[in-house]
Order: sequence, then C-alpha cells, then structure tokens
Amino acid sequence: MTTVSPQSPAPEPFNFAREVYELVRETAPRLFAVVEEYRPDAEDADAFVVAWGLAYADGAAEVIAAEGQRRWQLTAAENIVRYFGRAENLSARLVWLADPAPDADADADADADADMLARSRAA
Repeated sequence: MTTVSPQSPAPEPFNFAREVYELVRETAPRLFAVVEEYRPDAEDADAFVVAWGLAYADGAAEVIAAEGQRRWQLTAAENIVRYFGRAENLSARLVWLADPAPDADADADADADADMLARSRAA
C-alpha cells in the first residue's frame, strides 16, 4: 500500500499591483452629488446637480460647485445642504454614489494593472 501525502496548493506569487489596487479601493473617499430639487412632490418636479463632493473616512468632506467657482471644506458632508435649496419650492439633498463592490471586474482591473506594471519594468 502506498501512502499519499496531502498536497497543498502552491501559494500565489505576491502581486504588488493588486496590493496597490486594493489599498486604493480601501482608502478612497466616497463620492456624492448635491442635488437641488424643485417641487419634488409636484407634477412639474425637476432636479439639478449643483455640486460634487468627496467624503473622507474621518467624516470631513470637500465640495466643489458644479460651475467650478465655489469650494467648501466641511466637518461632515451633510452640512453642505445648508448652502443650497434656500429658495421657495427648492430643497437640497445628498445623493451618494454606490461604493464599488468587489467583483470580477475589480479583479480584472487589478490583473491588468499588474500586467502593465510588469511590462513597464521589463522595458
């Protein structure tokens, strides 16, 4: 009788580009829009993106008006709404863009980054 030792799969080689990609994904600020809504409950409701913002892990946020002329630094993203939606029948709110979920596309992006890094080092 022959004894067969269990074989463990070979460990994957260290992939620096993937590590960098994951670092960026984990530390990226959240993106949001400031939207002014005109008569949101009426038949002639309308909405406009009036600013874009980045919210950081510590709660602070930076916002720039859509026209690019005004900027704010805030202790919390939600504080920006006080600067918009002040006219009658107008209100302002934040719309958060969804955090990208880990998926096959993220893995493909990380692999593509690793390939590009390897090619640039070989050149």
